[in-house]
Amino acid sequence: MHVSIIDTSILCNIINIPHMNQDHQDIIKELVLLQKDPQQTLVLPLATIIETGNHIAHIANGGLRRERAQVMAELINRTVNDQAPWTYYGKEFEREDLLEISSAVVDNAVMEIGIGDLSILQVYKKYKDTVPAIGSIRIWSLDNHLKSYHEEMPSVKRRRDQ
Repeated sequence: MHVSIIDTSILCNIINIPHMNQDHQDIIKELVLLQKDPQQTLVLPLATIIETGNHIAHIANGGLRRERAQVMAELINRTVNDQAPWTYYGKEFEREDLLEISSAVVDNAVMEIGIGDLSILQVYKKYKDTVPAIGSIRIWSLDNHLKSYHEEMPSVKRRRDQ
């Protein structure tokens, strides 16, 4: 299984949010390819949903803001009803997760990395540590500090290989 955790920069392109959609065509093409790969699992974290919703709320054109909000609402409904090409990762953060995020807030804020990105990084770590049989995992992002998170995981022996 290959896991791609969807970052806000990707979802903004999928939804086609003005000024955040420079790679819309390329992202849609990659999404189509990923959907065709039976070994691929797409994961949508809550932070990505929240950040994308905030970007939609700041669209200056009211008509376009409403249109993109309707697309987002439909996307959320399809996600919840298992009709989207990705899976919602709804594991709530434990106290320890929040403490880990809080310990990184100051240093990352200085580098212009916000809590949303730290939450996505926490999902990456948690998913990698708790989901078995991952062949590779990455954060699918256009942001350099997030797209560098990509790991090939050690192969997992299957019962018949033992």
